[in-house]
Amino acid sequence: MESDRTAKFSPNNPITLIRYTLFLFFSFTATGAEKLKVLNYNVFNSHRHGKSYEAAVKWVNTVKPDIAGWQELVGWNEAKLKKLANDWHHPHAAALKSGGYNIGLTSRTPIEVVARHQKGFWHGYLHCRTAGLDVIVCHLWPGGVRQQMSEANQLHALVTKLHKEGHEVILMGDFNAHASSDKAWLDNQQPLLGRRSPGDAKKRPEDRFIVNGKYTFPIMNRIFEAPLHDVVRVQFDTKYPKPTYAQSLMLASYPTRVLEHVRTVELQRGFLERIDFILTTPSLAKRCVLARVAREPAVLETISDHYPVFAVFER
Repeated sequence: MESDRTAKFSPNNPITLIRYTLFLFFSFTATGAEKLKVLNYNVFNSHRHGKSYEAAVKWVNTVKPDIAGWQELVGWNEAKLKKLANDWHHPHAAALKSGGYNIGLTSRTPIEVVARHQKGFWHGYLHCRTAGLDVIVCHLWPGGVRQQMSEANQLHALVTKLHKEGHEVILMGDFNAHASSDKAWLDNQQPLLGRRSPGDAKKRPEDRFIVNGKYTFPIMNRIFEAPLHDVVRVQFDTKYPKPTYAQSLMLASYPTRVLEHVRTVELQRGFLERIDFILTTPSLAKRCVLARVAREPAVLETISDHYPVFAVFER
């Protein structure tokens, strides 16, 4: 983002969240070679300008992803990504461009770059093939609905085409947009809405994300038509068919407590939102055995302003 928990899960006690996420963590790290582990992580200005790089690498090496998508590799080029990816045992890497707010993909298996696409995007997307999958890593611009919808339309067209051709697709990244499935809890995020509304109101009406004091969902609605499945939400709904507000907050991918305005759990609660996603075409979604936003261990509060998202699939 560039614009700015009891045994029964009381929002005043983080014990359940810790137990829940530790269970997920060990489930993720325990998967064997018959599983494919996928990670997406916006690393906040290249790991806070390098301050959190070592901590990030240490955490990634406990998770051991097979494929990882990255956003905000600021100032990194492909050569640097290829070199540093060896730190988390990924011998293959590709980057969108030569610098700036870069996007990257790293993998344990060879990567074929299909497209490095920037036209019509503020950032762009990187389309690769690895581990027998078409993997698209994206970072959508948060500035206004019209630009974001233009970007969403291009992603929709690409995934639709690939799906019709029989490809299994992962689309992942920082979408800077919300899913309508999160509306029930997102509507209650009054501190978040209060922080964003003044700036949003200054935009042209057709560029506003907030209407009548609530978030709207045109961007992700369009992307889900591709067709794509929100594997994190599917797994969450299976575990929590009627989630409480506090349980729903476990879905949030932004912001961590590294940011000044959310330094405590109490302050953070009202600002939580989900803007990072791992989405897949239907046949791959059926093979998903685990998908969550990683909210523990505590080091994740220091690495980035985003929490990582991970998913595990049967091969």
